[in-house]
Formats: sequence, C-alpha cells, structure tokens
Amino acid sequence: MKNLGKRTLTAFLAVCLFVVPLFSISAVAAAPEEVMPLYNNTVSATSNMSINSNGKMTISYIFTGYPSTTTKAVITTYIEKKTLLFFWSRVDNGQTDKQWVDTITDYRYAGAREYQLSSSGTYRVTITYVIYGTGGSPDEITHQITDSY
Repeated sequence: MKNLGKRTLTAFLAVCLFVVPLFSISAVAAAPEEVMPLYNNTVSATSNMSINSNGKMTISYIFTGYPSTTTKAVITTYIEKKTLLFFWSRVDNGQTDKQWVDTITDYRYAGAREYQLSSSGTYRVTITYVIYGTGGSPDEITHQITDSY
C-alpha cells in the first residue's frame, strides 16, 4: 500500500511537470502576432516609404485622431543610410539635425514628402508621431521602414 501511494504521487507529479507546461506553450503559440495598442488621442497612424528606380524616395503619412479630443500632432522624420554592413548614418537633408519636423493642428492628416537620394544603397526612414489631446498623455508612435535602390 505504501508503494502504491508513492507511485500515485510520482505519476501525478510527472503529469503536472509534463502536461501542464504543454498547455502553457500552446496558449502562447495561439496568441496574435501583433497586439494593437490602445492610444489616448489616436485612432490610427500609418506610414509608407518607397524608392523608385531613379532614387527618388517618397514617404507618406496618415494619422487619424479623435475630432473632439485630438489637438495637434508633431511628426518627426529622418533618413539613414546603411554603411559598413550594419551601421546606419543620417542622410543630410539640408534641415536642422538632418530631420523634418511637421506640426499639424488638426485631428487628421494625410501627406507625403519626397527626397532625391544621392547614391544607391539601403536606406531606412524613421517616422515618429507624437499626438496630443485632452484624452490623456501624448501618444508616441514610431515606424521604421527599410528599402534599397
């Protein structure tokens, strides 16, 4: 009887050690790939970047806030070029700090910016939206997009 109790306890512990983690792993694997954050002042913000065969980069911006609470947005954009395999250096676009800063005083915006690249290579654009409003602290949304020509 004493052996039966030990075997039962051992079997129970083995099940707990091997079966319970399997349920945890399957729950994690079933989670969505990307979780959409909830923002105070922003419904959505999207960005896109493309480079044509002549080296002209086009960057597009779209954001939508809430008509009753969003007060303004500050969009900061800069371009970097890949150098020495994995280092990035900012491209001189003729602006202070080699970046563009746009302030929009509406709850929505759609626009684009073009820039002529001086040489071929791999480029990365970083776009940061900071969207202000009465809905709480400012929302900061950053997009990085990479392309080559």
